[in-house]
Amino acid sequence: MNQSVPLWTTLIAPVATLLGTMLVVILGVYLQNRSMERLGERLSAQIDALRAELKQQLAELELRLTKQIMELAHRVERLEEARGLIRTP
Repeated sequence: MNQSVPLWTTLIAPVATLLGTMLVVILGVYLQNRSMERLGERLSAQIDALRAELKQQLAELELRLTKQIMELAHRVERLEEARGLIRTP
């Protein structure tokens, strides 16, 4: 006896396999995307912290340089006064 099997029953296994594979791939991509987003957020936070630290260090350096320039200007004025030099602008 030769029984004919309906077409849909022969296609169920490959279609179910394809759908299962697609589900696994989509889930994997979703999880990887989430981890990459979190990594990006962490890197962004670290970059912001480094930027703030750099700004702070630049401000401190600018203050130090300004103080040194003022000191040098004051020394020059004292030397000019001590030697009787007149500064012309």
